Amino acid sequence: MPTFHLGPGERWAFVSALAYTAVNITLRLAAPKIDPALGSLLRLLPLTVIAFGVVLASGARELRPHAPEFLGWRLVAALVAGGASSLVIGNILNFLALTSGGLGVTVAGVQAGSVLGGLWIGLLALGERPWRAQLAAAALIVAGLVGVGIAQTSSLAETWLLGLLFALGAGTTYALANVLSRYVQVRRPVLFVTLAVSNLGGLVPLTLIVVGRAATGEAIAVDAPSAGAVLAAGLANAVALASLALAVRSAPVATVNTISSASIVFSFLGSVVLFQETGSLPMVAGILLVTAGIVVAQMRRVPPPVAAATPPGVAT
Repeated sequence: MPTFHLGPGERWAFVSALAYTAVNITLRLAAPKIDPALGSLLRLLPLTVIAFGVVLASGARELRPHAPEFLGWRLVAALVAGGASSLVIGNILNFLALTSGGLGVTVAGVQAGSVLGGLWIGLLALGERPWRAQLAAAALIVAGLVGVGIAQTSSLAETWLLGLLFALGAGTTYALANVLSRYVQVRRPVLFVTLAVSNLGGLVPLTLIVVGRAATGEAIAVDAPSAGAVLAAGLANAVALASLALAVRSAPVATVNTISSASIVFSFLGSVVLFQETGSLPMVAGILLVTAGIVVAQMRRVPPPVAAATPPGVAT
């Protein structure tokens, strides 16, 4: 009989969804206008400072090549690749999706790419075969995201299809980062080292991009309120990324990415409570489908108990 399963990994995934909701609400309150590369860089700073502070305070032996505790270059490379793919390539694709397809298409495409990417990348890279409930949940969530996309897009841009492709690509890079984090975490469960190295994979390229553009005389859009809002969002982002790292340590990536879609549900509820926004019929239907998909994904079929063997010579 199917039962509802909510283990440690699933609970941490819900924490990450709540933290990403806090990020969205913080940015929504301030409505920051900031260069996307600089904004991505500033969002990384709080977690980078915290993670490296903890790692250095503990001796950073996992990052010293000659120490017995060293992670190994393969795991370091996996973390750097995950950080670069999601924090640089993914964020750039996300910005291109917003400019090409609009907010609704981007939100739906990114989440759909993340959910579907968690399924196929987890299968190919980690051998994690999704069960039927996960496949059914993914279908419900993607259908719900279509409703969310329709509701948030009053008029589709002419380049909406290109925006959708960018958004799907961004979501796929986020799924890839989770897969690489899980690859490392199941071998060496070192949370702050994982976060520090992953962030470094995004911090260095983003810094080079911003500095290079500034050196050529290009104007970098930023103001003090926007920078402050992004840094505040970075604190919530730190909680979200740390929770994701803990989630993929003990739960499959497909499960974690499915639950992370709850951030759309939480953000919708926050918009109603905090900003008195109302949801259209496609929005409400999409939210209900996403919620149903998250519930279905946690259903597990429990095998029937095995009857105890009767000892020889004992009457039944």
